Amino acid sequence: MEFAKDSSIPKKVLRYLSRAGIIQEPLCAEDRIGLQFLEKIWGRKEVLRAQLTKLSMKARLSFIRTADFSSKWERYAYSRFRNQESGKKLPMQSVIEEIETTFFFHLNKQQINRLYKIRNRAQVARHRGKNPAEVERQPLLQSTNK
Repeated sequence: MEFAKDSSIPKKVLRYLSRAGIIQEPLCAEDRIGLQFLEKIWGRKEVLRAQLTKLSMKARLSFIRTADFSSKWERYAYSRFRNQESGKKLPMQSVIEEIETTFFFHLNKQQINRLYKIRNRAQVARHRGKNPAEVERQPLLQSTNK
């Protein structure tokens, strides 16, 4: 896509917009105007905040935790490790097999190393405790009850 060369909008997003039928390829004049507008507001906190408020707190936190995972298989693996029952081990090989079966590709060595990092990140998040928003609210509740 030619527009992606000079745009601040990531290629992945432009491909999504094209696949979803929101923009055409090649871009028509109307699509160019729309993308230029989107570039002006891209990443602005006010716009992001308004979009995130439509999600529940649980959905927001889940989204934020996995926002830097670029692929579906990474998000899948994170949720499998994050949601595993406490005290039970989830063997890495079974997660690798699940990913290969579900997403129809074989993980290479680099992807398996990435999977170990994802598992560690999920374990740290799980061991830190409950919802971070609940932890942040506790001091506020204690100080208002005095």
